Amino acid sequence: MLFFNKSFFFSMMLITPFLACTKTNYSEFLIENLNDFSTEYSSVTIPYSIDDFPTSFVLVDQNGTEIPYQLDDLDQDGEPETLFFQLSLDANSSANISVHDTQNKPEFAFNTDITIKVRDKKDPENMQVSSDFQSVQQYTETFDFKQDNGLVFLEGPGWESNLIGYRLYFDDRNRIDIFGKSTTKLALNDISETYHERRAWGADVLKVSSSLGIGTPALFESNKFYAIEETGTKSMKIISDGPLRSILEISYPEWKIDSQETDVSLELEIHANHRYTELRLDTDLEDVEFATGLVMHPAIQEIVTQNKDTYSYAYTWGKQTDLDETLGMGIIIPQKLNPRYQGELQETYVFSMENVESNISYRFLAAWELEPESVRIEAGTDFEAYINQIAKQWQSPLKVTKK
Repeated sequence: MLFFNKSFFFSMMLITPFLACTKTNYSEFLIENLNDFSTEYSSVTIPYSIDDFPTSFVLVDQNGTEIPYQLDDLDQDGEPETLFFQLSLDANSSANISVHDTQNKPEFAFNTDITIKVRDKKDPENMQVSSDFQSVQQYTETFDFKQDNGLVFLEGPGWESNLIGYRLYFDDRNRIDIFGKSTTKLALNDISETYHERRAWGADVLKVSSSLGIGTPALFESNKFYAIEETGTKSMKIISDGPLRSILEISYPEWKIDSQETDVSLELEIHANHRYTELRLDTDLEDVEFATGLVMHPAIQEIVTQNKDTYSYAYTWGKQTDLDETLGMGIIIPQKLNPRYQGELQETYVFSMENVESNISYRFLAAWELEPESVRIEAGTDFEAYINQIAKQWQSPLKVTKK
């Protein structure tokens, strides 16, 4: 078992103050927004090699403003190969981003995080939150986990941005749940009391039951969905845990669906300053349909669905938390997956999609009534506008050119 003390690591990083002693301009990139809409914290990825970048560097725009970034080792070979940062650009505008070397590596505020904590034996009095859980980078279940196994903090991995949090039940349910946040600080790793009651940081706000919760993937066949339930020995691993994005991988070998059996892997990616999670599913199944959806609530009269040229989206808005607070939940699916609304099935508003080259990807997101006022979404129309903004940025990314 690989243990990892993140708080110690970052406290050590903060001992040395950052000295922005710029020496050499190594390279320059032109970032263009070719769309007729402005972007907010759009993702930018650039190939990275230690041979092409200085050991310590900063990113600076044409106005001299430093841009936070992170380096990701997405292929897990021990060396980062991707430079990731975010930009906000007006419609039909551009920015010049320069790479400058520095004496000391810059430090940036962390606005995303993944929490995986486990223990060797359960405590019946403290099933989900206790001081004896220890942080790990990866974990493989030690037996066929069922509900209330008591060995995983929060009942499964949690991931969050500065705006929202989620978790996945790491047992035979494998559903996705929502943590509403009343703070823009990272909170899940430090939960020490039951998260079903409202705390200063927020709470678990959704009743999932047997539904697909929010954005849970499933197979769709004969007008029914089949969530990932009976599998071989599953595992989870942190791929990236940086200031601007975090990526979690879940592996499900030998997923059994009737007479079929297949291996499935999920990647769950969350970005700073946003509420969405992007889910990517890979499998060797061909010519099948997958499903996802949003849990139904008695107070919600209807679900709003819309089809655009490159994406479809759907959302619900209303008093649908466990304490009848206002909650918005949304789904965004690319049109290339041929998404279709299948109606109300098994306590879920269900959407089907076709797998393309044995993989699918979609985004889900939520907004809660008790978020900090500075970032709170006040109305369903504003939530829909945010969904459209996120979808357009996803389907029409910024163009990157090395100068």
